[in-house]
Amino acid sequence: MTGSSLDSEITRSDKYSILLPTYNERENLPIIIWLIINYLDGSGIDYEVVIIDDGSPDGTLDVAKQLQKIYGSYRIVLRPREKKLGLGTAYIHGIKHATGNYIIIMDADLSHHPKFIPQFIEKQKSKDYDIVTGTRYVGGGGVYGWDFKRKLISRGANFITQLLLRPGVSDLTGSFRLIIQERCTTEVG
Repeated sequence: MTGSSLDSEITRSDKYSILLPTYNERENLPIIIWLIINYLDGSGIDYEVVIIDDGSPDGTLDVAKQLQKIYGSYRIVLRPREKKLGLGTAYIHGIKHATGNYIIIMDADLSHHPKFIPQFIEKQKSKDYDIVTGTRYVGGGGVYGWDFKRKLISRGANFITQLLLRPGVSDLTGSFRLIIQERCTTEVG
């Protein structure tokens, strides 16, 4: 993205904290971290990756510590918890430890591709949106590696939500979002 319109819109004070909650992600974590670094280093985007591991028994935290040694503690921030406490509280925990003025939440299971992060940032900057959310159900969206049952549950939950609440958002069950940090702390704090 160097030399793009994105470079001119990101200010020196903009920092993005990418929250990665993990539970038994020892195989996926090195891949998702490599992808994040591959797509963001050299882009002019200042970022950190906050890994919130919920006591994974498979050694995910050990892998995260190795990644921190490779990429540096300024880039990979570890904020583990003792046991599995749930995705929502993992995001809250990560937000409390994030140093960026923007929060990006995504899954570590490779269901969200980091190549879209610059597009999220560009979209947010275009109209100063409070939230930018990824979707599996519009345009080029989709899922990878899901079985039929998981797809059916996601589609069904989104259909019912659309029918009852009419939120005007195509994918409420996804967790790939960019949020302005001050909006998070207002809600969480």
